Amino acid sequence: MSTKCFYGPTNKFLVSTPIGDVELECCPKGIHSLCLVEGVNDTNFNPKPGKSVGLLSQTYKDNGYTYKPAVDCVSWLEAYFSHPEKRLVATPSICQHIGREGSFTYKVWFTLLKEVQIGQTISYGGLARLCGNVKACRAVGQAMRNNPVGLIIPCHRVIQENGQLGNYSHGTRNKVKQWLLEHEGSCK
Repeated sequence: MSTKCFYGPTNKFLVSTPIGDVELECCPKGIHSLCLVEGVNDTNFNPKPGKSVGLLSQTYKDNGYTYKPAVDCVSWLEAYFSHPEKRLVATPSICQHIGREGSFTYKVWFTLLKEVQIGQTISYGGLARLCGNVKACRAVGQAMRNNPVGLIIPCHRVIQENGQLGNYSHGTRNKVKQWLLEHEGSCK
């Protein structure tokens, strides 16, 4: 069943990537979610760096235009996994439906997306400062936990003040976070 969205029905896509299969959901306006499929965790994470990005399946057939954000997202994933240091493709559009515009969470997500580039990291406190509230470290952490479009809004780049990586996906995919940071060149 598709999620209801003001901009139209959503479609779900399964996409292969070097870190495992990801599920992508979007409407005609933008991405609603992008996440690793259920079941991938630190005990069974098995990255395949040379694996190509590709569309495996989709819930509803499409003409390539209605769900253009999905096509753009697959192109972005291809560029990200093959050459993370280059900005080859524009960031896919994200549907405003994912959050409440004007909320602190929304501000955190889009500040992170805009300000922290590939190869960079920022602490929870640093991101709170960028968002105008130096005391909101825990709120930043909560925003990261609730991020529906991981990789695109790069919550893996947010680390602890002491340089430790911190948790990823509620602490169940910390190896994924480390791999992503190594892939981007910000962690050895």
